[in-house]
Amino acid sequence: MPSSEQPELLATPCVTCREHHLKCDRSVPRCGRCVRAGRECKLGFKFKPSKDTFRKDQMWLRPPRQLIYIDETRYLTMGSPPEDASECEIYVPTNETYTRESESASASVTPPVISRSREQRLTGSQLAKTGQFRNQIRSDEPISSTGSPETEIHPDKGHVEARSTGPYDLRSLQAENRTQIAPPRIISGPNLQSTSALPLKNRTEALLFRHYIQKLAICLDLCDPLRHFEFVVPERAAACHTLLNAIFAIAARHLSHTTNFDPLASNRYHDECLKYLIPMLNHASIVSDENLFAATIILRMLEEMDVPTTGQDNYSHLLGIHAFVNVGDQYMVPGSLSAASFWVGLRQEIYIAVTTQQPVKLSLNHFVVDRSFGPADDYTWSNRAIVLIADVLNFCFAENAFTVGRWNALDEACKKWSATRPQSFNPFFYREPTASTTFPEIWYGSSCHVIGIQHHILAQLFLTQFDPSIPKVGTNRRAAVKKMTQRIETLVRELCGIGVCNQWTPPAMFTACMGIAMFGDQFSERYDQEALIDILRKTEADHARPTAAIQQQLMKAWGWIPENGE
Repeated sequence: MPSSEQPELLATPCVTCREHHLKCDRSVPRCGRCVRAGRECKLGFKFKPSKDTFRKDQMWLRPPRQLIYIDETRYLTMGSPPEDASECEIYVPTNETYTRESESASASVTPPVISRSREQRLTGSQLAKTGQFRNQIRSDEPISSTGSPETEIHPDKGHVEARSTGPYDLRSLQAENRTQIAPPRIISGPNLQSTSALPLKNRTEALLFRHYIQKLAICLDLCDPLRHFEFVVPERAAACHTLLNAIFAIAARHLSHTTNFDPLASNRYHDECLKYLIPMLNHASIVSDENLFAATIILRMLEEMDVPTTGQDNYSHLLGIHAFVNVGDQYMVPGSLSAASFWVGLRQEIYIAVTTQQPVKLSLNHFVVDRSFGPADDYTWSNRAIVLIADVLNFCFAENAFTVGRWNALDEACKKWSATRPQSFNPFFYREPTASTTFPEIWYGSSCHVIGIQHHILAQLFLTQFDPSIPKVGTNRRAAVKKMTQRIETLVRELCGIGVCNQWTPPAMFTACMGIAMFGDQFSERYDQEALIDILRKTEADHARPTAAIQQQLMKAWGWIPENGE
């Protein structure tokens, strides 16, 4: 007999949990997930279908001779409607007519549908147009190492299918493997221009535009096979005032740090961005605009460069990034600019978490986050490594998060990532360090391999440093600490070797500097210390990344300068 105290439950999961693809506990009046997340809990309703069937003499509407299907996949991805809808039309002739016999034969429960063979009966020109759009869809699908797409976008079904669960997922983020596609929200307002800003009329601004595309976009598109920040962002900037000024601002700042370009030019473009961006972030509908999301990502990169000028990192644009990320999964479709911006924002958060020794504050509760180890393309594997280091940092620096069980789970995940990753992550050239060199030579041909391996090394470094099996006291502690230090030195050498040998992708040097900042003090030999300082100096001189403070801290730790020295 059921207890009289049994809590009342909704008949169906709430709408909010279903939209976020989360398991709902169906509590009344608000479910537990919505209460914990601070979301509005929208009640769901269950409708019972009628048991009646159609009559045998039911009359059905006859379809026209020619059906027109509209394929808007490309424009949903790009975030702009087609100027001419006829470009998206696919004509399907229906030469067969329905007779009274066919009506009665098909009558009962469901109306007649067009057979697949009839759908494919197209003329040559129509078939070519159909193939054009299908090829565009296929080109956007990441291909796994086995040759089959791991993430499939179905414009006819309106959903994305992917594999996103993993054995070390500590919070069971995905309850289902399907999310609804919603078109990117492009908000009409002062940030959009009625006419295209391209071609540019000002030669200096054209120089800045080209510098962003050729030198800076590569720092953002590391794990993006579609290279949104190189290809899509410049195209969107033609109509988005804020995005265009963000491009000018980041390029001007980078050139002012690496050349004799006007140091005040970047401030003018940055102020122009803030004039529109700050008021817009107060409106919930605006934070679903992926153009502004991308602009905020670019401005955060500028903020990282500004530390030598301002003297501190204010993290001003991080709040904007969090606002865009928290808008929900419905706009963060795999393959979209929003998803690409999310991954860049996560890498920026990891950089902050490492340098400040704090947990990652960006929400990882999203459909695009994948903690599995199944077959996938190389870009997905790199992003899995990035999620793994984020989980490790949260374990190391979050309050009340340190448990032996969690350390073991994360250590096992690191080992499994290394054991199951594709062979393409192996370098095409490797040479051990010699007597005259500090770091091994490790050559890669893809930025996603470089960043994936380096972030995996960072995860190993932090897990080694926070190993709970190292005795706190006792006779065994000295040997355990010595073994830990040797392990850390080996990993840092490998991290720096990848950075030095792959300077064609600047973030390889940035990531090496993160490892040096955290673990460089454990090197005791003078020639090793000088090699680490050289990497820090070169990174600041060539790529406008501030490392002067780290250099000072390491010199003090090594005894090069007095603790109270300048």
